[in-house]
Amino acid sequence: MKKVTTKIQDKNGYIRTIRAYLDDKTWEILSTLTEEERHQYIIDEHYGVFLNDFTERRRHISLNRALDAGHDFEDRLFDMDDALDEKILLTRLQEALKTLTSEQQWLVNEFYFKGRSNRDIAKELGVDKSAVSHKLERILKKLKNFLN
Repeated sequence: MKKVTTKIQDKNGYIRTIRAYLDDKTWEILSTLTEEERHQYIIDEHYGVFLNDFTERRRHISLNRALDAGHDFEDRLFDMDDALDEKILLTRLQEALKTLTSEQQWLVNEFYFKGRSNRDIAKELGVDKSAVSHKLERILKKLKNFLN
């Protein structure tokens, strides 16, 4: 193992000494390079990895320590009432979709769930894209009436 050092100025303006421990084969390759290339290699391969590891370790350790100490965190994004309302709405929407004809169900599936455009659907059906738009409008009115 060979210890290699270089200096770097961090974002706060401080000069830091970066140390890297290299195996003999890597050192042989690096010894053929210029000082600037060796410097860049150490920064790219060792210092960047160190910073990423340090950031990840610090972030995970702090949360795990808090959980181990018995602290619990409230999930402000989850609201049971909202989840229940959403579940009820989805059930009602499934019931409403069952009231549509098979052609209307296919059209809803193609447009809303598969994300196809009016133009693509119209081309497949052999009609004008405005006809597809009108069919979708009628379907939406029917679904709204069922859900109200």
